[in-house]
Amino acid sequence: NNFLKKITIDMGAVKFIASGADVMRPGITEIENGIMKEDIVSIVDVMHKKPLAVGIALFSYEEMINMSSGKVVKNLHYVGDKVWNYS
Repeated sequence: NNFLKKITIDMGAVKFIASGADVMRPGITEIENGIMKEDIVSIVDVMHKKPLAVGIALFSYEEMINMSSGKVVKNLHYVGDKVWNYS
């Protein structure tokens, strides 16, 4: 899904995101430029760059890079949920 902009998270955040948790600013290692508030984004891990979840950006790129804490992406679907595994 190359059409979705990416938020990259550290390995410590993976288990939380893969369980449906929202993305908190401290767990993010990289934010793709151009993300707008309410964009649908792909959440990938820093080591494998594999998509773990799809979420909705609660802030723009500019806002996110200036934040040090707080929730920045609402988790909509994640690895292993009903929608993700639907075939």
